[in-house]
Amino acid sequence: MGDERSGVRAARLVVIRSAAFLVTIVGAVNAGFLSQGHQQGFPVWYNVIGWGAGAITLGVGVIAPLLRPAALRVGAGAAAALYVVFVAFFPLAAHIGHVERMPWLLTASSAAVAAALVAGGTPWGWATVLFGACAGVVYRIGFGGFDVAGVINDAHAVLTAAVICVLGGYVLSVGRGLDDAAASRREAGSREYAERGRLAAHTRTAAIVHDEVLATLALAASPLPVPVDRLAAQARRAVTMVTRLVDDDAGEPVPVDLAVAAEARRGAAAFLPPTRGVPPMPAAVREALLAATRQALDNARRHAPDARRSVSVRVVGAGVEVEIADEGGGFDPSRIADDRLGIRQSIVGRMSRVPGGHAHVDSAPGAGTRVVLSWAAESSAEVTAVGDRRSLSRGAAVVTAAFLVLQVVCAVAAVVGTPSSWPRQVAILILVLIAAEALRRSPAVVPSRGRSALIVATVVVGVIVTVVAAPTTYGDLWPVVALAFLLVGLAVRGRAATALAALAVVVGAVVVGGVVDGAAPGQIVTVTARPALIVIITTMMLLVVRRMQGRIAALHREAVAAAEQRSWSLGARAELGERTDELARTVVPLLTRIAEGRVASEADRRDYAALEGALRDGLRAGALAHEPLRRAVAQARGRGVDVVLLDDSDRVLSEAELRAVSDWMVAAVAEARHSVVGRLLPPGRSTAASVTVDGRALVYDVTRQGSESSFHGE
Repeated sequence: MGDERSGVRAARLVVIRSAAFLVTIVGAVNAGFLSQGHQQGFPVWYNVIGWGAGAITLGVGVIAPLLRPAALRVGAGAAAALYVVFVAFFPLAAHIGHVERMPWLLTASSAAVAAALVAGGTPWGWATVLFGACAGVVYRIGFGGFDVAGVINDAHAVLTAAVICVLGGYVLSVGRGLDDAAASRREAGSREYAERGRLAAHTRTAAIVHDEVLATLALAASPLPVPVDRLAAQARRAVTMVTRLVDDDAGEPVPVDLAVAAEARRGAAAFLPPTRGVPPMPAAVREALLAATRQALDNARRHAPDARRSVSVRVVGAGVEVEIADEGGGFDPSRIADDRLGIRQSIVGRMSRVPGGHAHVDSAPGAGTRVVLSWAAESSAEVTAVGDRRSLSRGAAVVTAAFLVLQVVCAVAAVVGTPSSWPRQVAILILVLIAAEALRRSPAVVPSRGRSALIVATVVVGVIVTVVAAPTTYGDLWPVVALAFLLVGLAVRGRAATALAALAVVVGAVVVGGVVDGAAPGQIVTVTARPALIVIITTMMLLVVRRMQGRIAALHREAVAAAEQRSWSLGARAELGERTDELARTVVPLLTRIAEGRVASEADRRDYAALEGALRDGLRAGALAHEPLRRAVAQARGRGVDVVLLDDSDRVLSEAELRAVSDWMVAAVAEARHSVVGRLLPPGRSTAASVTVDGRALVYDVTRQGSESSFHGE
């Protein structure tokens, strides 16, 4: 998926937006030269190679969205290879055609550089830049053209190709970075959501055990006269719910607001619907909301049977809130951990196990109870990549150094061609260097408006002075291209709109100057093409990076979310399968016995009570549900002792401390005759654990562990 979504999309954009566009510009400039009669006598086969290289580049750019990764690389490689062949065979073609001057087209390597980047990465791109630069020097010396116009043209061609190589390589690195970031996020998200799915499934199982199984076993173990037929029906329902834990939901689920309304009707509560549509939510969230609502209503009905009850649903942003309220006697929420397992597990615990879920219980004696269940859609998994910043910085440094050196070369060449212009050439060169230094020394990544305005003013003034003082030829107007490269730097530093606006002024000044000079349209095109080309291509690539970051990251977020949901489902199904198998071995046989509708014997009641106690330990005992304490508890229950174990410690004790506490509780349980409540206390207490044995409260002194531990009355 990564190749198709990021790396290849980046490559397609480089080919379409850069190589194909460059070929189009080169073709237009070459047509301008031809319109001026600059036709050279190359053999047909050589022209076929040159135009073939351009045609393949353009064709690959047009059909790039349809090409697979391998085909895209092959097409781009073929275009780059034909450019190399075109340049390499120039001596032979020049000999056959009696060419007297090397054509500028040989050093127009930017399109080939973009194609080479896609075919082989940054190394191929820089190799193409160097190949074009070296060929230009050798061929101009050997075949003519080593003059002002030729040197300036080649200098700017190499600089343009270098900029394309740096920016194109950065675009491709962003695509690869997005692939890597998405793969990493999917892997981490899959692990995280698999665990979340297991936790949610564990909570769901615990809630069913608490809501259905424990209630059935407690009634079956009770000596109270419970109607056998009603108890049997309740047992059959519990068996059904346990055995169908791993079944898929049947049919299309009812919208959550309608499902909550149905629960409100069953709980004899008034219902206030939402004022706008409830957003879609994962199945696990919907199930948690409905089950927690059902438990809250059941609590209200049992503890405040005559009080008014109400249920309301509110949409909050991209989430939802369900409020269950009653006007009953209320209670102290601080005691939830001690004696309200229905709230701890079936409401608070259930909601906390789903992503974005939360439950809050607001109550006080005499003030009624309000339970708020909330779910907020979690932010989509962010997948971002900044690309190869190190290569970008190195490339920018190389381009900057090359720019400074080549502008000095251009100024020297112009002075050699027209010695009398040296004051103007030196002044323009100083202006270019000052503006470049002002841009380089910008303290912020994005130059301030004042600094940007100063650079733009320098560029515009320099161009106007050059256009007014020099004829409209490429060699004489070299400062125009040099100053345009400053706009490239401005665009790279985050002022793309300012650079484009300044470019429009520059192009307008050159066009007006050319018309006033009476220059041919083709000549004006050749002068304005390169500055326009390099600024537009730079801005376009920067926009491509931004757009690609957003669009591809969005695609990856969708894929990550899908992978996380799959992991959630697999983790939940695995946990439900394990818990169902366990319950089928331990719980279902006794529930089936109850479902037969027979009157329970004393031995049956002991079995039911023992299993009910063991299940409660599994839900509440936490770190205490281990040997040897588990065995001691089972023996105490066999003697008829009512044992309750609670773990509120949040696992802050070490293994050694837990063993010491467990051994201490074993001794306490062994002494009990009627009841035992053992509890690991929350963090921050002065003691680690407490035990109430037959009404006598004992605490564990954490400073006296092991054999030195003893009972201390509160």
